[in-house]
Amino acid sequence: MDIKINVANLNNSAISIEMFLWVVHNIEFNSTILELGSGSGTKELTKYYTVYSIEQDQKWINYAEDSNYIHAPIKNGWYDSDIVFKNIPSSYSLLLVDGPGGTGNREGIKHYWDKFNVDVPIIMDDTHREAELRFAEETAQTLNKKITIIPGHQKSFALLL
Repeated sequence: MDIKINVANLNNSAISIEMFLWVVHNIEFNSTILELGSGSGTKELTKYYTVYSIEQDQKWINYAEDSNYIHAPIKNGWYDSDIVFKNIPSSYSLLLVDGPGGTGNREGIKHYWDKFNVDVPIIMDDTHREAELRFAEETAQTLNKKITIIPGHQKSFALLL
């Protein structure tokens, strides 16, 4: 398949081009991706995948018209878990953790690992930030996964396999 990338949708606060390229080279096209947090990078992912986007902020809902949005406002420091687990797909090939937005909110997922399929690759974005790197390392240990930090020209991400 010929990959067409609109680089304006990648990097900066969106997923990096390095992450996007890792995904398209390692996750089968037309499979399902579950992403926590969405943005302009979601537009690129939906060209090749079925994407479910958990999003706290109403302004991002339907930003990528081909994504399946799950609006789950923050409740008790993480997404509203009742909404999340009633609406996520039963099967997915990649879990991309890039939200919720706000300092320290991503760590709320650690209370729910037993409700996610953690047998798929997990990407944790923004590991150029010390707190996100530390949480990715903690998650790898908790889930008994190998962690690889993949640097980019603007930021890095953690791959947990």
